[in-house]
Amino acid sequence: MSAALTPTAAAAEAVADARALTQRLSATLGIPTATTLIDQARPRPVTPGLTDLFARGGLPHGEVVVMSGRPVLSLALACCAMTTQDGGWCAGIGLGEPAVAAMGDLGLDLSRFVCLDTPAQDWMRVTSILLESFDVLVVDPGFSASAGDRARIAAKLRDSRATLILLDKASAAPPAASPNRSRRASRSSFPGSSEHLTVLDESWEGTDQGTGRLRRRVLRLHSARTGEHTLVLPDPQGAAVPHAPADPTAPTAPATPVDPAAPPSPHPVPDVPAGTLRLVPDTPTRSTDTTRSTGSP
Repeated sequence: MSAALTPTAAAAEAVADARALTQRLSATLGIPTATTLIDQARPRPVTPGLTDLFARGGLPHGEVVVMSGRPVLSLALACCAMTTQDGGWCAGIGLGEPAVAAMGDLGLDLSRFVCLDTPAQDWMRVTSILLESFDVLVVDPGFSASAGDRARIAAKLRDSRATLILLDKASAAPPAASPNRSRRASRSSFPGSSEHLTVLDESWEGTDQGTGRLRRRVLRLHSARTGEHTLVLPDPQGAAVPHAPADPTAPTAPATPVDPAAPPSPHPVPDVPAGTLRLVPDTPTRSTDTTRSTGSP
């Protein structure tokens, strides 16, 4: 049985707890109450393959998440999957016409995702309105917002506790290494934004021998807070999963023996370099040759 704390020891412990809480509050911007602090500690869930990308293991409440690089639309949509599955609402602004089947493969509940086709000059106004009703917004900005507009959006985010995902498809390098850092900062830097993911490289697999079908895409990403990651998006089922490096000790499949007596293929495979796409007929072409019997001379 533990001994009861003396009044002096209890007071010292209370002071230590208060100091720890004060430090946590001081290190976090825009925290009006302790309830908000607790909410921030519980991010919006994402699929297991994406949790390591974020400092808190998911999408932060009331903040901006910036995603840079060409294939960031798939990444942003994958981050919305768990929110729609849990009954939340997500919306896309300025995304064009995403492939609905691919969105379903990523795990989105399509009945809870709204894609709006709005003029590029209206993205700030539409975003400001939808922040009051939606949990996550995925936005491809039509122009660089002014400092005043960014501050107003950030204030609405803190009040609504929504998450705003901004896409910057023109960027393909970490912010610290890009010569156009100042130009991007005016477009994607918002007050209170804490997560910035950049797609450094992408590679497709499935046509390594010059033929076949694209099976999966491997992305190499950099996070300003969690470092560098490798992700498969999509995998053969269309989902997002962590990349597992190939095992060099794993046995390889034996080569198929070639029968020298077999007739040649009616559609020989041309000698093409690895990774080259080419058209392959689905069915053999019907032969135009006919066999006719001839009489004796």
